[in-house]
Amino acid sequence: MSINRKLCASIPVTEDFDGSKDLVLTVSKIDEALNKGVDIIECRFDYLSNFDNLDQYLDILSRYQDKCIYTIRPENEGGKFSNGPEKRAEIISKFINRKPLFVDIEYKLISSNDFIADLVENEITRILVSWHDFSQTPEFDRLLEQVKNMQIYSPFVKIVTTARSIDDSIKILSIYKSIDTHINLIAFAMGEMGTLSRVLCTVVGEAPFTYASMGVALAPGQLSVDQMKSIYDLFKSKLV
Repeated sequence: MSINRKLCASIPVTEDFDGSKDLVLTVSKIDEALNKGVDIIECRFDYLSNFDNLDQYLDILSRYQDKCIYTIRPENEGGKFSNGPEKRAEIISKFINRKPLFVDIEYKLISSNDFIADLVENEITRILVSWHDFSQTPEFDRLLEQVKNMQIYSPFVKIVTTARSIDDSIKILSIYKSIDTHINLIAFAMGEMGTLSRVLCTVVGEAPFTYASMGVALAPGQLSVDQMKSIYDLFKSKLV
């Protein structure tokens, strides 16, 4: 029995040091990740310092977009985007028009912005609705309620909490036993105590994929692509 556990590499989209507009460093990182056998690339556009050349950057990345999640995370959601919600909504609408594999949109934005909600409803681009808690892992019933609220917008739901103990990792993984089968849920916890859930969400929960880094972790407790692949190779040897 062979189980394909998919890995998504989080890669910052950044301007080149020499001022060129070719995204040489970003593209080389994407190529490196794909050569390592990564299935999906999360393009973190919030690492850009300005968005004057966004259309050109999207053109450059278009050859990868069927494998990409486009993400622009604001500062209050753990990202680096510091402009206002109107500018972010404008950028997200460009992402949606490009039709990558997924566009990641935070539940807080999609549930409060009619422009984005209408776009999501009227376009065929797949949306990954995400929600993060950077201080704790809420009670189990609260987590289930959150999944129910998010699935209104998409069957692809991502819930990420912060683990203060191993019990928090177990709690977040337990959601998988109580959700509808049509929901494609990615649920894990950040932090050192959450690393366990990052690995096991594709094992006990059949998450469609989990996240890893190419080099420096972009989130607390995130393992590297090489580490995740090594762990999954160990699982394969035991048919886990």
